[in-house]
Amino acid sequence: MTRYAFYGHYQDCYEYHGNTMIERIRKEAGRTVERDWILFDSVEEAQEFFNNNCVN
Repeated sequence: MTRYAFYGHYQDCYEYHGNTMIERIRKEAGRTVERDWILFDSVEEAQEFFNNNCVN
């Protein structure tokens, strides 16, 4: 699943593939400027974070 959050000069893309990690990719002017992994202790925690905190 992929969700996007748009801010003034950049956008964040959150990608969740059903495990305990969510990838956050920050893009500015069409270029990737930062890439992070958000790690969780369980799949349930990752799903909850993705569904509650990642804007669609």
